[in-house]
Amino acid sequence: MSEPKFLTPRDAEEAFYQAIENADLNSMMAIWSDDDATVCIHPGAPRLEGRGEIRDSWQEIFEAGPSMMFAISDERITQDDHLAVHLVREEIVVDGEVVSVMLTTNIYHRTNDSWRMMLHHSSPEPEPLLEEFALSGDEPVVLH
Repeated sequence: MSEPKFLTPRDAEEAFYQAIENADLNSMMAIWSDDDATVCIHPGAPRLEGRGEIRDSWQEIFEAGPSMMFAISDERITQDDHLAVHLVREEIVVDGEVVSVMLTTNIYHRTNDSWRMMLHHSSPEPEPLLEEFALSGDEPVVLH
């Protein structure tokens, strides 16, 4: 069976979230680049490099957790002929309830005839109170 081809970065992104929602490891890995520089950073976790580490992490997530649905919003997209950067807000829904909100960067690069993911980095959206302190200057807040 041949690998799927993603004609646009959006096609690859839609397949990425569909693979998570279906807990489909083969579909998930078909989206990722073969490039050695491929990286995945799950919330609060260390950087994973290369397809092997990325595959192991998704397998663990799919085996351990409940099924998740995603509502994607607040998209910011920058793209040229070979690289696309998607900044999105993910609302993660389990059993009909939003359980977390993530701010995510997905980067895709164009291979010979398909777009593939080369980076997924997701972090929890800051709490509103933390943002208030950061904006008011009342307390020093280290965000990075």
